[in-house]
Amino acid sequence: MNKAFNPFHFALIALAGWMNRRQYQLIEYLREESRVLREQLGGQRVRFNDDQRRLFSVRAKALGQRLRQELSIVTWESYWLGISN
Repeated sequence: MNKAFNPFHFALIALAGWMNRRQYQLIEYLREESRVLREQLGGQRVRFNDDQRRLFSVRAKALGQRLRQELSIVTWESYWLGISN
């Protein structure tokens, strides 16, 4: 096993770290935007059409357990049960 310094590995690790940080910043922005929009709605329910619920629920299912930890306005079950949020 060659333990010599490999500039390619260093650059790859630096790029991965940068991308991870950018993704985290984007997620934090979207969380804050979502919080503000829910705050502006007050106690009103958000109404989605079938296509919107389908899109949200398919993407939510792909995220699985991680999404359940976050506050979500659409669930996979809401699409299949026809619940209009």
